[in-house]
Amino acid sequence: MNQPQQPTLDVKGKYYILNLAGGLGARIIQTCFIRSLITKRKKEKNSYPILVIDNTIIGQMASQVLSNQNVISVQVPESPNSYPHHPGLMTIQDGTKEHPIWIDSWRESYKDTGGWLWELLNNNWKRSYHIEYGFGLTKAIHESKHNNTRKSFIGHHYADGMQDLEYDGGVPMLQVPQLDAQVENFANTQTKPYIVLHLGTDLNASDYMSPVNYRFHKVWSMARWAELVQKLKHKYRFVQVYAMEHNVDIPDCLSIKVDSISPVLQLLQHPKCKMFVATDNYLHHLAASIKKPGIVLWGSVSPYVWGWNVKHHGVPHKHIWHPSSCDIAPCWRPSMFDTKSTGQNYICDRGYTCMKSIEVDEVIKNIAKVDSQHSDGKKDNEIVL
Repeated sequence: MNQPQQPTLDVKGKYYILNLAGGLGARIIQTCFIRSLITKRKKEKNSYPILVIDNTIIGQMASQVLSNQNVISVQVPESPNSYPHHPGLMTIQDGTKEHPIWIDSWRESYKDTGGWLWELLNNNWKRSYHIEYGFGLTKAIHESKHNNTRKSFIGHHYADGMQDLEYDGGVPMLQVPQLDAQVENFANTQTKPYIVLHLGTDLNASDYMSPVNYRFHKVWSMARWAELVQKLKHKYRFVQVYAMEHNVDIPDCLSIKVDSISPVLQLLQHPKCKMFVATDNYLHHLAASIKKPGIVLWGSVSPYVWGWNVKHHGVPHKHIWHPSSCDIAPCWRPSMFDTKSTGQNYICDRGYTCMKSIEVDEVIKNIAKVDSQHSDGKKDNEIVL
């Protein structure tokens, strides 16, 4: 990514700042708080601009929707070791204050912009917000992963990490910055409705280096993905999206490598797109931003924490989850809350029964339900347990 040029901003001026962090799905969820900042700005009776700082295109996609609200996207270089990380504490330049939301590696990253962004941040600490990926968030998720309540939705946990910034209960608001001609041509020329897939195998080099990686705990069988496509290819066209080099191709399924989530949103919002089917990854959060129906396959990750539904958010997603397959599920990702009695990190010794217990025919039945319900304009928030 090229280093950004300084936008027309007064580094001495007053701003609200939302710094997006974490994986793509996390960053998409965090865009909900732009609306919260707009509400907070009204309560505080000022018109300060809201800056959305991000090293992906998500900030730009969100600010475009809310440009009439004086929401500005600031794209920065990716900081080293930015995820996962411990937030740490940072002393402000005068040496007398500490703020728990910025880490030293970010200081160096923001210096890459010429120092102007770092100066701007220092002048607006009290109006700067960022998710703390630390002990508090991990504990809140662990305590809520079995509870199907509105407060279990990750937005509320994120709100705790945002200090006094309240989650408004709504979905992300993202807009495709510019239509991709090839994507549009593909969608327009399809003779059958298509289903967008994300297999969750799209891993980068650092994922493979991790001794215990939670992403491996939520991958469905490649053989079952292939069987699903074969059984329904007479009715639907299947398209899977991916970004990294390490991805599995499924027979009779078009694989599209993307360099951002913008073309993925374009695929989802097209009228020819009937729905999506995915494991827990950024795709269902992206689909939630346009309330596109779909099916999420859940394994060691709890839909009670990360899932969207009709009852709470008006999002027509079906969640297939079999927590009864394992007395430990959802183990989410190994942490101090998911350890053996000896203190060792929990590593699944049950053969990932949570995902293996999801049968192809069960997914097919739910695809038929989604197709039927949304052809009739109905919605459903069923979680299959």
